[in-house]
Amino acid sequence: MTASHPGGQAVLLGLASSALWGSADFSGGLAARRTEPAFVIAIAHALSLAILLAAAIARHDPLHTSEIVYGLLSGLVGGLGLIALYNALALGSMGLTAAVCGVVSTIFPVVASWLREGHAGGTRLAGFAIAGLAIWLIAYTPGDKPHPRGLGLAVVAGIFFGTMLILMRIAAAQSVLWALTWTRVASTTVGVAASLVMLLRSRPQRSPGSPVPGSTLPGAKSHWRIVLLLAALVGLLDTSGNLLYMLAALACRLDVAAVLSALYPGITMLLALLLLKERTTRSQGAGMVLALVAVALIAI
Repeated sequence: MTASHPGGQAVLLGLASSALWGSADFSGGLAARRTEPAFVIAIAHALSLAILLAAAIARHDPLHTSEIVYGLLSGLVGGLGLIALYNALALGSMGLTAAVCGVVSTIFPVVASWLREGHAGGTRLAGFAIAGLAIWLIAYTPGDKPHPRGLGLAVVAGIFFGTMLILMRIAAAQSVLWALTWTRVASTTVGVAASLVMLLRSRPQRSPGSPVPGSTLPGAKSHWRIVLLLAALVGLLDTSGNLLYMLAALACRLDVAAVLSALYPGITMLLALLLLKERTTRSQGAGMVLALVAVALIAI
């Protein structure tokens, strides 16, 4: 296998990454409808950070400066991107938000790969274009009423994620595990900082000794139990997706890994269809077929 001709393993890694990221976004969107997205990020990434740090220490992998610098940078932009995305998912249609974010996020790594590794070739270029169309058809439902702020946040999230994909590939060059760990250090810090800001802004004025509003409401404990479970699921899925993406990016061209991983809106849509009973359309079915065609062209 060479960088110009990705093998089956690299393609499967990219597709598996998209499946995990799509599931993480769906879970994150559900959690963001119950609490502030920053809280979800803080909880999810803190849990995954603890696991990654323990694993990195146990393996005794050497630590390099590049992993720290690029890992922190990727975690910073990734954490900001997730906060923007989960806010967007909570505002409007999950499908449309995921479509916009997914298409925008592929632009930066594709351009970066072409500048570094040269043109991808006509067949693969056609696959990239078809993949972008597939993402849009899969996720977008005609008749959706887009929230203007939600669309703007989806574009911002896509820009952040595209930048993150480039930085993650650089960080993983020496040690994937340490790169993931430092990425989580930064994204956890972003989530905690944003959570503190939200708490300070929303803190009610109350007299000393009075109970916290909502702490005695029926179902409050159950509500937070669900949030914690969803956040833990987000951390597991997102971190696993990051791991597989890094492995795919190391095994083939950056643009190939990025575009294959960017097919994750299809999973978000399927989960919304199956679990939330969101309606499907013929265009979404066509998008799924085009996605398969795109994968075939990219893998050639």
